[in-house]
Amino acid sequence: LISDDLQHAIHNASLLIGMHADSATEHVVDAALKHQKPFVVIPCCVFPNLFSKRVIKIKDENEKSSVTKEIPVRTHDQFCTYLMQKDKRFVMEKLPFDGRNIAIWWDG
Repeated sequence: LISDDLQHAIHNASLLIGMHADSATEHVVDAALKHQKPFVVIPCCVFPNLFSKRVIKIKDENEKSSVTKEIPVRTHDQFCTYLMQKDKRFVMEKLPFDGRNIAIWWDG
């Protein structure tokens, strides 16, 4: 449930940004998709205990068919993969600085 003020801000925004947004990162991405707004997030903290239902789908390398398995999201790399799996149009890029420097974006 989001407030009327936040809904108004999202509606009037031309871009949604989440830099070190902690537990709000996925919400920024979801709001951008829902409202068809461009966004960029730089994922940082994963919070695997808070978001224990997050899983990524990966191809099982031991199977010859296209069997996928679900893996719980516990690492930063897995969190980035999880966000990327929300929509095929998303782009992931490495930014030119040290630290958490992976940006995921969509031009809406």
